[in-house]
Amino acid sequence: MHRTDRAPIRSTGRERLTITAIVLAFVGVLVVWASLQPMFGSPDEIAHWDAAVQVAMGHGWPDPAHLRLLAATRAAQAEGMSFLQTDRPTLEALLAAAPGNGSTNQMTQHPPTWYAMAAGLLHLIGYMQLRWDVDLFALRLMNVAVLSTLPLVVWAAVRRVTRSPRTALVAAASLLLIPQVGFIGSSATNDTPVIILGAVVVWLVCRVLTGDRGVPTLVALALATSAAVAFKATALPLVPFAVIAVIVAGSGWSRWLRGAVVLVVPVVTTSWWWVRNVLVFHTLQPAGLPQSIQRTEFPPGEGPDLGGFVNTEWNRVTNSFWGQYGLLQYPSSPIVIAVLSVVAIGVVLVWGFRRGSRRTAWLLALLPLFTLVAGLQNNWSTYLRTTTIGGIQGRYYFVLVGVLAVLSAIAWRRFVRVEQDRRRLGRTVVVVAALMTVYGWSVAYRGYYEAFHLKVTWSGLRTLTHLTPIGREGFALVVGVALLLLAVAVALTLSALRTPRVLAAEPATGTPVVPVAPVADERATAARVDDDRASAAHVDDERATAAHVDDERAVGAVDDERATARPADPAVDRAASWPSADDQPTRVSTVDRGEPQPDHRPVL
Repeated sequence: MHRTDRAPIRSTGRERLTITAIVLAFVGVLVVWASLQPMFGSPDEIAHWDAAVQVAMGHGWPDPAHLRLLAATRAAQAEGMSFLQTDRPTLEALLAAAPGNGSTNQMTQHPPTWYAMAAGLLHLIGYMQLRWDVDLFALRLMNVAVLSTLPLVVWAAVRRVTRSPRTALVAAASLLLIPQVGFIGSSATNDTPVIILGAVVVWLVCRVLTGDRGVPTLVALALATSAAVAFKATALPLVPFAVIAVIVAGSGWSRWLRGAVVLVVPVVTTSWWWVRNVLVFHTLQPAGLPQSIQRTEFPPGEGPDLGGFVNTEWNRVTNSFWGQYGLLQYPSSPIVIAVLSVVAIGVVLVWGFRRGSRRTAWLLALLPLFTLVAGLQNNWSTYLRTTTIGGIQGRYYFVLVGVLAVLSAIAWRRFVRVEQDRRRLGRTVVVVAALMTVYGWSVAYRGYYEAFHLKVTWSGLRTLTHLTPIGREGFALVVGVALLLLAVAVALTLSALRTPRVLAAEPATGTPVVPVAPVADERATAARVDDDRASAAHVDDERATAAHVDDERAVGAVDDERATARPADPAVDRAASWPSADDQPTRVSTVDRGEPQPDHRPVL
């Protein structure tokens, strides 16, 4: 039967304040990353910067492997690690002092979208008359603005699926567990818009999977996928993922029409670049460097080493996903990387796909599956062609940040079932995430300015403050504000997790909700009630009843607790609930109002 959309849950002022604090702290962290790393201090930033400047200068967008780096770009790279920021010339003076071109710039293998955005900003600020490092810093800040709403998008997606405000807040704060996202996202790179658009697509898919059949959501999903594939090939798996989700979540012939919309809009609007590549170069994305085009044979008697390939993939992806700074030469501790990788992946694989939310989880897991297969196929084919295992970086999987957050929320809620333990886990994650961010800063600082020694010296600090485009006072201000915002966000989130009051108000419809959960797995009795759970008929926006209302239950968050609440009306066989994240057949009760009660069950 037709599945209705979930009733929206009004957020309270406390929840809105907390997520706002998390977003502001995230922005502060990004600005520190933009200020901490030296000029051209992140992977391929020199090529991204050079390509953006050349577009601004009107040099166009030649075929792959035909764009040459400006000689002025190499001169800027040399100055960036030796000149004080006050001694650096304007871009106009730099171009005059170092005319001509040099080696190949591989960035024309990508669509020109981000570079056109960057060129527009450069023209807006009068880039020729500014110091060249100020121009580069402006592009970094542009990406900071683009990525700034990532915690908000993740919060909305997790909240939609789990119906748990607390879980959503923890998920938003947990983004700080991946310092590499901030490091890459705040540099001058075309990866940044793919990160945020990937999360937006996941949020919209979560809405579709939980019953949102509205035309605005469908149109937004089609436009978000179109925008994402206009930036980079790593966004291409978003298209089949969105199409399949729309078709599976729908019903009747209309789902095929809706799926066609999500497929056709990107193909017509932004996929022309990839179609052109196939027609002209006979490949989806041509190699950008000459050495990547040349074919090399394996030595006689030798061939591709599958075990070595898999081992290299795992080590390079995990290291550069969590935290490997500079030009990937300053890694975090292997112990930290191993623990984060094993725990994060293990919990999702073991608890993320169990009965209840299996359908939602499997549909969401299609995006990581498509992305992983595409990445492995591309890297393996390059290995066979060149005998070199290359093109392996964790940032190519940052398009998955949003979906990994949702899958992790589902899995951890199944793994930890007792409400008090969930709160303890949430507080631990928030604190560890903040510490992980500070740890990431320390690793990058020691790599850039202390020769990777475990120390902080006046010489290193002086070098940093001399090289950063914002100067000593500016850097001190940025770090101080970021630490303050981070502390406030942590304090507010911990307070929200500690309070016994509900975080969210009743659904906007105002219909009383009596939460229940299926008992197939746990055989819970109808008399058992958690100390934080009560009927929403006795709950207002900010008060808990004597039964210690659980905020997630009070707003109809029927998740994986496997317990039931005793119906208030003995004539009713089972109390009704809002549709749960587990895709269980549920009902919205209208018995109390004397209205007929239709049966809206999900299409499985």
